[in-house]
Amino acid sequence: MKHLFKATKLGWDEEKEGIWFDSDKYTEEAARTEFEEYEGTTQEGYPYTGYEYDGQRYHSIAYLGEFEDDEMPHNDDELFEILAKQKRNS
Repeated sequence: MKHLFKATKLGWDEEKEGIWFDSDKYTEEAARTEFEEYEGTTQEGYPYTGYEYDGQRYHSIAYLGEFEDDEMPHNDDELFEILAKQKRNS
């Protein structure tokens, strides 16, 4: 199983990236601490808090949940489908 996060890269494109952590090695909280917070300032002078992981900086991160290896979503549609299936089975 894996903990899955969706991270939004810095920049105008707001490109999103899935980042996962093996559940055998990380708890949800331990995985969250892998994202280092930093303080930045926008071009307009507004302060913000960003996140850095593995040399990449992100505007925001969101925890999506824990997923079986063979049920990792690759996009939002798959995520919603898997979450609906999990809800029906619980």
